[in-house]
Amino acid sequence: MTLPNLLADPFRVLQQTDAVLEIEYRPIRRAAIAVGVTLLTAAMGLAALADGAIGTGVTVLAMTALIGGLILRETAVVTQLRLDRVAGHARLRVTRLQGREDRTVPLAPSLRVEPRIRYGSSAGPEKAELALVTADDSSPLEIQIPTGRADREDMARMAAEITSWLSRTSEDRP
Repeated sequence: MTLPNLLADPFRVLQQTDAVLEIEYRPIRRAAIAVGVTLLTAAMGLAALADGAIGTGVTVLAMTALIGGLILRETAVVTQLRLDRVAGHARLRVTRLQGREDRTVPLAPSLRVEPRIRYGSSAGPEKAELALVTADDSSPLEIQIPTGRADREDMARMAAEITSWLSRTSEDRP
C-alpha cells in the first residue's frame, strides 16, 4: 500500500461511458486507522501481561478483539457497482472480512437509487444507506448498497453519479 492509495478518496468512478458505469467505494483510510488503533490497544494489553498484570492484560486483549472486530466489520467493506446497458444488468459486488457477495439484477427502465438515513435505537444515532429500487409493480426490487459508515457527502456523490447515468436516455447519447 502506498501513501497516495491510503489518502485517496474512498469513492471512485472506475469507468463511465454511455454503456457502462462502474463505481467503487473502498474506505482504505478508515480501515487502516481501525487496524492501527486495534494493534495499538493489543500491544497495550500485551505490555500489561508482560508487566505482570494478568487480569488487566487479558481484559484489554479480550475487549480489543471484540470491539476491534466489530469496528473492522463495519469499516472494511469494499463495494463495487457496475451498471451495464449492453448486458442489461446491474452487478453489485461486496467484499467484507467474512467473504464476498455478488448480486446481479436486470437493469430495468424504472431502476433508481434512493439515499436513506435511518434513525432510531436499532440503527444507532443515524445510518446513511443507498438502495437500488425499481418502481415496477410486476417485479419490485430493493437492493441495499452497503458502504459501511460512509460520509453523507460520499453517499450524495455516489447517488448523484448513479442517478445521472440512469437518467440518460438514448436521445442524450451520441
